Amino acid sequence: ENEEFNIIEYLYFYNGGGVAAGDINNDGLIDLYFSSNQNSNKLYLNRGNLLFEDITAKSGVESMGEWKTGVNLVDINNDGFLDIYLTRLGGYKKIEGKNELYINNGDLTFSEKASEFGLDFEGFSTHSAFFDFDKDGDLDMYLLNHSVHTERSYGSYKLRFERNDKSGDKLFRNDYQDGKYFFNDVSENAGILGSNIGYGLGIGISDINRDGCVDIYVSNDFRENDYLYINNCDGTFTEKLEQYMNHTSRFSMGNDISDINNDQYPDIFVLDMLPEDEKVLKNSAGEDSYEIFKLKLNYGFNKQFSRNTVQLNNGNNSFSEIGQLLNIHATDWSWSTLVEDFDLDGNNDVFITNGIVKRPNDMDYINFISNENVKGGLVQNPSLENSDLTNQMPDGKVSNYAFKNHSNLIFENVSKDWGIDYKGYSNGSTYADLDNDGDNDLIVNNINDVSHVYQNMTMENLSDINYVKMNFHGEEKNLKGIGASISIWLKDKMLYKENYLNKGFMSSKSSGLIFGLGRNKIIDSLKIDWPSGKSEILYSISSNQNINFFEKNATKSFQIKANKNYIFHDNTDNVEIDYSHIENNFNDFNREGLIPYMISKEGPAMSVADINKDGISDLFIGSSSFQKSKLFIGLQTGGYKYSEQLEIESDSISEDVSAVFFDADNDEDYDLYVVSAGNEFPLKYQSTKDRLYILNENGKYIKSKKLPEIYQNGSVVKNYDYDYDGDEDLFIGGRVVPGKYGISPESYFLINDGKGEFSIDKNNSFNNLGMITDAVWTDINNDNYTDLVLCGDWNNIKVFENNKHGILKEKVDFIGNDLYGWWFSLEATDVNNDGFMDIVAGNIGENSKLKPTNSNPVNMYFGDFDNNSTLEHIITYFKNGSEFPISNKDEITKQLNYLNRNFLYYNDFAGKDIAQIFSKKTLSNSNKLTANDFKSTIFINNGDGSFSLKDLPIISQSSPIRTIQTLDYNDDTNVDLILLGNMSSVSPFFGTFDSNYGILLEGNGMGDFSYINQAKSGLKIKGDVVKILPLNNKKSDFIIAKNDKKLSFI
Repeated sequence: ENEEFNIIEYLYFYNGGGVAAGDINNDGLIDLYFSSNQNSNKLYLNRGNLLFEDITAKSGVESMGEWKTGVNLVDINNDGFLDIYLTRLGGYKKIEGKNELYINNGDLTFSEKASEFGLDFEGFSTHSAFFDFDKDGDLDMYLLNHSVHTERSYGSYKLRFERNDKSGDKLFRNDYQDGKYFFNDVSENAGILGSNIGYGLGIGISDINRDGCVDIYVSNDFRENDYLYINNCDGTFTEKLEQYMNHTSRFSMGNDISDINNDQYPDIFVLDMLPEDEKVLKNSAGEDSYEIFKLKLNYGFNKQFSRNTVQLNNGNNSFSEIGQLLNIHATDWSWSTLVEDFDLDGNNDVFITNGIVKRPNDMDYINFISNENVKGGLVQNPSLENSDLTNQMPDGKVSNYAFKNHSNLIFENVSKDWGIDYKGYSNGSTYADLDNDGDNDLIVNNINDVSHVYQNMTMENLSDINYVKMNFHGEEKNLKGIGASISIWLKDKMLYKENYLNKGFMSSKSSGLIFGLGRNKIIDSLKIDWPSGKSEILYSISSNQNINFFEKNATKSFQIKANKNYIFHDNTDNVEIDYSHIENNFNDFNREGLIPYMISKEGPAMSVADINKDGISDLFIGSSSFQKSKLFIGLQTGGYKYSEQLEIESDSISEDVSAVFFDADNDEDYDLYVVSAGNEFPLKYQSTKDRLYILNENGKYIKSKKLPEIYQNGSVVKNYDYDYDGDEDLFIGGRVVPGKYGISPESYFLINDGKGEFSIDKNNSFNNLGMITDAVWTDINNDNYTDLVLCGDWNNIKVFENNKHGILKEKVDFIGNDLYGWWFSLEATDVNNDGFMDIVAGNIGENSKLKPTNSNPVNMYFGDFDNNSTLEHIITYFKNGSEFPISNKDEITKQLNYLNRNFLYYNDFAGKDIAQIFSKKTLSNSNKLTANDFKSTIFINNGDGSFSLKDLPIISQSSPIRTIQTLDYNDDTNVDLILLGNMSSVSPFFGTFDSNYGILLEGNGMGDFSYINQAKSGLKIKGDVVKILPLNNKKSDFIIAKNDKKLSFI
């Protein structure tokens, strides 16, 4: 690092080098090639017993000069010997150099011949990937490049369609003509983007959608989207990231593609730079503000968040991002990830390299260079050197990470146990069986230190572990069988891997695969699919052996057919209805900057009934403020006809969040109650008043004046004749006091006089029920009288038993009283067929940075901390026994400016717990709410007044469950469940909760549920779902309402 070339001059100065593994002399031992940014590259020949010889000089592969990046060992000319392809930075500042291709001469020497093959590109290259994208039998090449910051790097998404020769990615097709291989640039015609805004740091190759054609995933740093190129199977690609994924990492770095849950669909793991350490976290630049985040969306970019992401492949062209659910989202400045079964138990584990020499995202450093005197000095003061700036950056040494996969999406941090927690600056990495004992060893390229080789001791230490090792022998122009895939079926699980070379960051593995089989000694069946389309199936294969697969033995061609035998089919496009929910533009965070999510985005209201008694479901949809709520009459065709209702539509100032059809006046028709909310207007505004509409003999709804004067920001209405006098009464849940999140609003019981006039039930008046989100009437104790169950935000699950005279009394010994969560939904049903009603409760889930427990709760302190007549909210979590705010210095001091006096620098604030930030008096004078459980749960009714807890399957914890539907989809008389939800209007700390496409759980009739994956269920419901209801309709069984989106029908 010097004054002329450093991180100030080149933003990727600290990215380090890569490592490639492969057998260069065909002696059965894997050799290693390392790239070095500023020194000679190194080629090490494996002499056996983990002894290596440096043969760099005599092999002629030093590649002197700066700046070398990614490396691949691949047989370019198909002579049976591995060649070396090396990418470089060239044509930038004073750095010169083209990408190099070292052809293996077969005698441990190499000749550089990139220009002869058309691969001597000069530009800003990160890495390369070799695969057969056009199915002509030879290996083509994707060149991953990166941009550098210029004025052309900033702007809207439209810039991605402007090509840049040096920084844009490229696709080279391998054309074999006149006995020679030559690579031609076909990027533009093949649909590959190559712009000034792509900062490519990672490339993964896989048949993502299992259609037999290879796809590409590119992880881009900074603001540009990652790219997901889906192969059209005709020599072209279509970029489909936003169709397949809801959000990605923000500063995407290395990636790997591998099956983490053994469903035989490849999942995608992308690294970012979210610190685990609390002090480093609060010293570092955080997420964008909500307004900046929305601005980027308006500029055409996808949702991005600064954390590692794990995209779980749902098997139906959708991905659910679950990195936080797996607890592998925060590993600091991470470069390379390797997803591989290192302990041979049949589950793919995770290895991650870490560290940066200097942290350029340190907030005190950013403030230093943003200072007007410093900015002016950069231009006017020649004595201010780059070293003056870099010296302000703190050191970024971080330990590497390893996570053991215990199956069922449970990962454990085993970095220390596995002995790989080296603290330094590790970048490129790969794995290979260097000692031929059947397990993969680790190889890591470090900055300013020797490289590391970690011997895997699994085979030495575990005598009952089994494996199978596979080598591929392809035909004609792909001798190593790059792109072949293996599917394995064992007695207890399925496995799937693909023979591609690219792994981690700027690195590549050797051809071949190792499968861990755990304690299975026999493989029941195995299927190999070659990229040519041929396949072969083998049965009863013994473990602990090396298997050679030859493409010439595969005679059967295969055709992958899309699964069309889904349980559910999306019928939305076939249902005629003129409605889409449009949310009004109100940002809760402008008024309450530190609340966890917006309360104003909870509509639309929806209710279904056969209003005209023709046997077909009719529909009410309540809209947001300033939009008209509408009534639709169901048609015999399966569509819906708009029914003009002037009195309903004249109340468009109100925001409707819940509604119910019921017979209010005992005239045997369906009247309508609508709950108002929105969090925008103060109480006593007309818009916050609920409405009752009475259906007249002409089919028109007339607004009733027979309601008490109740103004509230409500959440739910549930009808039931709880006093058993022959008419329908109501419970109305209060959501929040507008602008005062955390304060308990009023909830009401409304008594019906039998003629449609309602009054507040003074006999059932409960103070401080909390922020209610849902309610359900059910007979919880089998006394033939219906009870009430409530849930809420920062609240517990409450049961109110009916004393047979319409008086409700809280059941104080209910187990749900001790579970405080961010609950959203309830459903009463008998899940175990014992005749007692159980409760299914939907919570926020655990795909979040926060996972509270009794001993480590999430707390919210709120009050008027600065005496400005508004509430401020400080949400905290526990880490290593200390309680920290989730908000960073900027977020807190924006609301509480006086704290800037105590914490002038970010380093002063970073690592401080809540008691060091606020005085004991301030905290004791504030209000406090607590959450100790975010898991969605079933409360099993034991029939004796007690309940047992059973968490829903882990995939159910991947997103908020905001609505629950019971059904029996397979006609086995057992209760099944559909769970829906998601939330996108969330604090930047959380990102968005959007991993739920509709979770189908199959019940076994004994209280247990198993997940039916999307590839079988066919559910693919995107968006913030607030309600699902059953329909009696010729075309659809269920209707689904989503915030700010059109309706869905399935």
